[in-house]
Amino acid sequence: MATRSITVNAIGFLDKDRRMIRNILSVASNKDYSYQLATASGEVAEVVIVNADDPVAMTVWNDYRQTTPDAQIILASTVPQFATDYTCIKRPIIASQLHSVLAPGGSARMPEARVIQKYEVLAKSFLFRNLSTAHLEKIVGLSRVMLLPAQQVVFEAAAAGEEMFVVLNGRLKVSITNRDGREIILGAIGPGEIVGEIAMLDGRGRSATATTLTPCELLVIHRHDFMPFLEQNPKAAIDLIKVLALRLRLNTEQLAELIDEDEILS
Repeated sequence: MATRSITVNAIGFLDKDRRMIRNILSVASNKDYSYQLATASGEVAEVVIVNADDPVAMTVWNDYRQTTPDAQIILASTVPQFATDYTCIKRPIIASQLHSVLAPGGSARMPEARVIQKYEVLAKSFLFRNLSTAHLEKIVGLSRVMLLPAQQVVFEAAAAGEEMFVVLNGRLKVSITNRDGREIILGAIGPGEIVGEIAMLDGRGRSATATTLTPCELLVIHRHDFMPFLEQNPKAAIDLIKVLALRLRLNTEQLAELIDEDEILS
């Protein structure tokens, strides 16, 4: 059997780290697989190693992955604690751990398309739980996936927003700032929960700030894709209105509790 050549792209690493990765690839290569390090961050590759602690690298990867959805992903982080279907390794990269996922028999040996049943996550969400499987699959088809590091602001209060985010993995906090400049945390959200839907639906400013607490994988749905879907599927629109009305009631009750708590503290 001819030796299979596999290109590996490393995004967000210093030159010294890239040199080490290149050396590891050389050691991992054998008569069956030959690993080659890409020379440019935009080069198409079958395996991609991303510095998950670098917000710029994650932004580059979010753009890059739109053209390489089938690449095998290896996320390198100082705290690789987030639950994800991607392979996670610890930074600084240790030769043995990277070699173990690249060598024959390792988890990245045969790059394959990563298939996520995103509609199952949507089906468990507060906003979409009443929609049919067919509708959920249509929504998934309109979406894209974004990866963000910990402590990354997803959006800020009052900022223009035309996207909503479904949490696939990780946790975010939602907060507002009171008149005294004190942060009030409205809550933390995790897998299956949605944030940013109000601004996405009305096209106006964000009502709160959302920040990642851990590295997060988010399903992004844009207004210009979602509104035509609602126009073409009126039953789905009615179901969403009912859910939003219930959420408004819950948020009103929570706001009343926060006001009482703020008066007690002051």
